[in-house]
Formats: sequence, structure tokens, C-alpha cells
Amino acid sequence: MRFDLLQVIRYFFLSVFLVLLSDCKTKIDLGKETSLPVLSTLFNNRMLLLLKGTYSTDSPLDWAELNGGLGTIYLDKQDIGDGTGGDPAMSTNDLPLAKDLPIFLDIGEVRISSKYTKGLNDLTQIKDALDSRKFWSFIAPNRQVFCTVPYSFDDDTCKQNNGVQKAYDFFNGIGAQYPSNDPSAETWGYDNSAETIATLSAVGKSFLGRQYYYSGIYFRSIVTGYAKDAGVPILTSTRFDNRLVYGLNIVPRNNYLPGTSAVAKTQIVPKMFPVLYSQQPTQADMEVRDGFDPYILEIRTNIKENLMVHSYTTSRSTTVTYVGYSDVFNDHNGEGDAGGNLLSRARIIYPETASSLVITGGGGSLRHVFAIFRNTEGNYTTTLPLAATPSKPTAKIKYLNPGSYKLVCLGDVSKIDGFPDTFVAETEFSIPEYPFRSTYTVNLTCP
Repeated sequence: MRFDLLQVIRYFFLSVFLVLLSDCKTKIDLGKETSLPVLSTLFNNRMLLLLKGTYSTDSPLDWAELNGGLGTIYLDKQDIGDGTGGDPAMSTNDLPLAKDLPIFLDIGEVRISSKYTKGLNDLTQIKDALDSRKFWSFIAPNRQVFCTVPYSFDDDTCKQNNGVQKAYDFFNGIGAQYPSNDPSAETWGYDNSAETIATLSAVGKSFLGRQYYYSGIYFRSIVTGYAKDAGVPILTSTRFDNRLVYGLNIVPRNNYLPGTSAVAKTQIVPKMFPVLYSQQPTQADMEVRDGFDPYILEIRTNIKENLMVHSYTTSRSTTVTYVGYSDVFNDHNGEGDAGGNLLSRARIIYPETASSLVITGGGGSLRHVFAIFRNTEGNYTTTLPLAATPSKPTAKIKYLNPGSYKLVCLGDVSKIDGFPDTFVAETEFSIPEYPFRSTYTVNLTCP
């Protein structure tokens, strides 16, 4: 009888344990936070997720080096009444240098997806929560808050997340570590019957693991610490992490392109929720290989180098001045919406086999960069490169997986807004499969 009772107790606790694991998995799949352990942290966490807020992957410009070494924030064109348009007159008499601008970031979660065809047309095929659960892999469902400076005296979320240090890493090229779970490495097919072999082959499908095609950073709030309404600092209407801060939440300003109608907005996925990266057919850099080797998922977006002051007219006929992003691709002329200029790119790095690249020929211009693209890519000035670093004599890229690449010199010499818009020169090179962790040198003359 005693033996039977022990067996019953064992089966009971085993059942409870399995239910807890199952419940935890379900919550992660739904993108909800949970304090319960997930399988990847219990047994094998291969992936390190790093977020970067810079155009360059390696050694981005210091705050004092921005805008050609002036360290100032770019100003959008202002309307001077000559018929060429522009923003209404701005209030910038006490605009801080870029290094002194407080920036607060509240990130809800980070997701990736291996469903290529379902994500086409900027996620407009995702119609409801069920579609979303089927489409996304919820690899990082827990909210994180970063802040370049503290914003309260109590134990706020930024302090709890070590957010000041993470903001520093987010903007200096190291990358902010984001808590995450390992995505599936199982070869495509078992849950993607709608995809054809021809389609998958055309976009670089792997047969030895899983290729992911989309990443999304879900920004709940980004507050830049300079904003005025009719020349008066905005001090009492902007809340961040449920606390009053000086500045403006620029996420609503950047969800839609300038001039987007209210009707059109109902059919469009907001551009900040998520900031989306869609892998192109010429790219294949998000492959999770089967096995046990660790890897880094790096996702970045061009925030630091592209800060720009904008203004718009409110419904009260007052002018709001704030720091947003430079209108690289979509000119802003005083509209309330100023989106469409923030890009993203993701790549997976296998540090045990990746090599380093030393680049010679850099002239030290703070308006030029060395950009690395896959050798099949050609859109140099409308996308973020796979990797990049300023054009300095000591230029180096820490990680490159084996493959064929183009090294391109690009310059910010046309619009002067922080985003490289002009092709200068290029050369091709390759990183061989062996030996692992080697260092290669490539020369390209760049100002």
C-alpha cells in the first residue's frame, strides 16, 4: 500500500510539472510575460539577442562626432515663405547637443518570423490575433526600458532593467542584451504547407536549419528630451514609465508617412509597432542552424545618427517643436506624421566560426562609412547594410560569417541628414569557410 501511495505522489507531481511547462510555453507563444521558466532557459539557451540603435554595427560615431564632428542635432528645413515648403518656424534657442539629449526607450517585445509569404506587403495579411500567433515566433516577450539618463528617484523600470547601461550599449555598437528564448531550428515544412519549394529556394531557404525572414521591434514609447509647444517646454503632458518627463513621445509621430489620411491609417500596420525588417531575396542572414553552437541575433535600427528637429502645427494652431528622425526617404513639411524613415536590419552571427575584417583606405571623414552588403545586393542607399563602420584608418568589422560580400564606400553628402545617400566606390571580397575565427584585410579608398 505504501508503494502504491508513493507511485501516486510521483505521478501527481510529474503531472503538475508537465502542466506548468505546457502553460509556460503557451504564454510565451502568446507573447505574454511569465515568471515561469521556459524550456530554453531550463536546458539549452543558444541565442544571445542584441539590439542596436545605430546605422553602424561596429564602432559607430561618438555623439560628439555626429553631423560632421559638430555634435549637433540636424534641423529639418523650415518654411520661409518661398513656396518650397518646410516645417513651421521652430523653437530651438536652447537645443542641446546630441550627447546631452535625454532619450527614453520602452520596448514591449521583439519577434521574428519564418513565414515568408504571409509577411509580404508589410504585414498587411496579418488580420487578427490568431494570424499574429501563427506568424510570429515570440522570442523576446518581456518588456525592457532603456534610458540615457535617470528620470526618477524611485525604483523605476529603467533601474530594474539596468537600463542606463543598456542604453549606453544600445548606442555605442556593443548592443543591448535583451532577454530571449531560442527560436526553432527545425527545417521548414512541418507547419508551412502553403510555402512552395520554389518560393523558399528563391529567398534562400536552408535545408539544414530554419531561415527567418522578418524581425520586429515593438516600441511602446520613445521620448526624446526636447520638445516645446508655442515656445514653452512640454513639462506636464508627457509620461514615460508612468512618470512625467520633459519631452515628447515620438512613436505616434512616426507610425505613418507624412500626409497619410485617417482612412488609409486603418489599412496600414503602424511603422513603429513593429519597426519591421523584411529580408530581401538577395539576403539570407537569419538562418538558425540545427545543432548546439551558440549564436547572436543582432537587430539594429538607425536612430543615433539620424536625430533631427521637426515641427508641426497642432489643432490649437500652436507649433510643436521636437526631436525625431531625419526625413531620409519621406520629406516632412509640417505634418503631424513624420514616419517612414526608420529602417531595421537583422542578422545571425555564429561567433565560433565567424571571422573579422580589417579595412584599410579610410580617410577619416565623419560623413562617410564603409558598408558591407551581400554580393547580390544593389540597393545601397535605401536599406541598412549587413554591417558598417565609419570610414576611419582603423576600421574593423568584428564578425562576418563565411560568404561573398561587397565592401562599399558611401557618403552623406547630398541631403546632409546623417544617412549615407551617395555611392563612392566598391570592391568585392569573400570570407572562406575555413579556417575559423580568422582576420582578413580588404582595401578600399574612402574619404
